[in-house]
Amino acid sequence: MSGDTVVESIENENIASGNAQVGQQIGVQNVESVFHDATIYTVSDEDTAERRHDVALAYLIGGLPRRAEKLFGELVFNGHQSTERIYYYVLSVFSERGFGDLTVDLARRIRDVGKLCASLSDDEWSRSHRVVQSLVDLVRTDAGGGSFTTVAAFGELSAERQDEISRHLSLLVTGVLERQLDAERKHKVSIERLSRNRQERARKFFEPEPAKPARYRVRTSTADSDRSRPLFIGGTVTVLSFAGLFFGPMNLLFWGGLLLLIAGSVVMIRYGVEYTGHVLHLASRRDAALPADEPSEPSQVDKLIERCFRDASPPDAEDWSWYAAGHRWYLRRRFNDWLRYDQNYSQSVKRLKWLFDWHARRVAMQWQGLDTRLHAEPAAPSGARNRQMAGVLVTVAGLGLLGLTLRWQVVPLAMGGWSAFPAVIELFAARKATRLLSADADALFEQEMAEYGRWRDELSDRPDDIDMARWLALDKAYIKAEALRKGDIAEQDLVSHVVLNQQAPGARRGVVSHGPPRYEAYLVTVILLTRHGIRESRVYLNFTTGEVKNEVWNVFGYDRIASASLRVKEKQVKNPGELERKVCNRQFRLRLLDGVEIFTISDRPDGENDAEVDDEAELKELAAATSGMDAALPILEAVAHKGRDWIEFENDRRTMWSHSWSD
Repeated sequence: MSGDTVVESIENENIASGNAQVGQQIGVQNVESVFHDATIYTVSDEDTAERRHDVALAYLIGGLPRRAEKLFGELVFNGHQSTERIYYYVLSVFSERGFGDLTVDLARRIRDVGKLCASLSDDEWSRSHRVVQSLVDLVRTDAGGGSFTTVAAFGELSAERQDEISRHLSLLVTGVLERQLDAERKHKVSIERLSRNRQERARKFFEPEPAKPARYRVRTSTADSDRSRPLFIGGTVTVLSFAGLFFGPMNLLFWGGLLLLIAGSVVMIRYGVEYTGHVLHLASRRDAALPADEPSEPSQVDKLIERCFRDASPPDAEDWSWYAAGHRWYLRRRFNDWLRYDQNYSQSVKRLKWLFDWHARRVAMQWQGLDTRLHAEPAAPSGARNRQMAGVLVTVAGLGLLGLTLRWQVVPLAMGGWSAFPAVIELFAARKATRLLSADADALFEQEMAEYGRWRDELSDRPDDIDMARWLALDKAYIKAEALRKGDIAEQDLVSHVVLNQQAPGARRGVVSHGPPRYEAYLVTVILLTRHGIRESRVYLNFTTGEVKNEVWNVFGYDRIASASLRVKEKQVKNPGELERKVCNRQFRLRLLDGVEIFTISDRPDGENDAEVDDEAELKELAAATSGMDAALPILEAVAHKGRDWIEFENDRRTMWSHSWSD
């Protein structure tokens, strides 16, 4: 691997001191991930134009406009034109781009497809395309007075087209024009972002496809596993001695003693097996839940089970850990044995989380007294122990009567029976205990399968990545609108804005193949650049419910900015069988004169494992593309270097863009 290449921008005046505080960090963290097998972002050279169109649209909706632009451009400029594809191509060009990003070449392409669209039939897509063109022309010429016709045409579009245009032109259309469009929208952002049953469905995106459970039978516990020797020796002596009883006078006393001996032995063995089988059954159940030595390195199974039981802990349950210990150990032994040689171990463990959660909830219900049947020890067979002892007494009585007939064989018979009968009882009792354990396993398996079916039914309406992207886009629009409202910022005072999102600490990650990561919770930062200064607002977004809370904001003037730096690290990485590729880590820092570090924005984490360079490298790239950093970096760097003069610079840049766009 080659050495790191570091490129830093020149910092203006003062450098923050070594004790500068970290105001915020935008980046990507390695977290527990759930991968879905959906193919909405998968495309190949052999795919049809329709398939490529579907993937391109998924990229655009999913927050990856540059990839969408590439695919739509290939379709439009290679003979697969339609008004719909032209409209989406234009949207993908404008999406996530500010004035400085719209080059002369892009302007030429937009003009070319505009002429092409005008030559095609008039439909919903061509009308939507004309609205987009009109909006860009209004922004370009700053012709606020001529917006009535365009705004009215926007209001006539369907709600879906309005949502698309508002989202993808958000960096271009601001101020009064943005407020006019919002007034015409059929969908209200504050309501629509919770639509499609989001609060019930969004959490399911972060649940893996459940793995089907398997039967698990606890091995039978016996006090002495080797009973073959006493059984053989004692059984031989017993049989020979019993046969010897028939050599001698056969009077009434003999037949009475023989009958008692046989009847007592049968009763003793019959109920001895029943009672001992029950004892072995309980012993095996208890042994399965007895803690073993703690492993030096807990497995993923161990960690996940501990987390599931911790999450299921009833309120104010101080003895919960002790109470649930046996249940946890049973699950740890069972599933560590099952998954020990699984080639896809990590994903298999995650797919069993539903089962661990279910067991933890059942134990919690038992602790609260809501389910007294859970893991209750089976009662001993009624009277089995007493009947066994009665059988022993009857057998002894039979031996006594036989002794009165002067049968010397009763002595070796008693000695052989003393050795053989317990072994016989234990042998058959072990089989009975095995049958009881099998019945337990079958009953538990049926309950687990019932929960498996219920959980699969519950996940049947799990949202796809398109739903997740749409909700996130609406959340960001809502949070931005709230920041404007709470900051009491007039439309004409807003020069530009930046919206950044990052994974909140501890939030799980859900990923579709070749798609950007989605998180259970985000930290969202809105930076409003006004004519009078900068307002930065940060909130915590619980994505699964849409709840926004814990707002923190800073307001400061342009003259308080001390320095800005952009550090780029480049390294070459290579997977076995793959070509070497370059991976970049960009980190932008913005500091104030008092040493406070307001922003630390990074699109790749420091200390990344070099072995994770294939799918993980793509994942980090996609995370950066959907975090808003690509749009934020050039704006914040310009603000940091030029201070308040940035406003004039932005106006000049907009004027230059307007001239180049119209050439």
